[in-house]
Amino acid sequence: MVTTRTTLGTAQQLHLNRAARTAGEAFAFEEPETLRAAPAGRSYGTNLLWLAMALIAVLALWLSF
Repeated sequence: MVTTRTTLGTAQQLHLNRAARTAGEAFAFEEPETLRAAPAGRSYGTNLLWLAMALIAVLALWLSF
């Protein structure tokens, strides 16, 4: 009697190893060590936007009571 279980298991393991290696290579990209700081002008406008949204939220809460 010929046992193909080990051959099939080995083939499956080879396939899984190859698939994992390929997936790993797809996600292997270089990330910068540090993040770049946002320009000062852009962060000022963003802060104003957040402040305006917070004021609208507080006003909405105040009007709902």
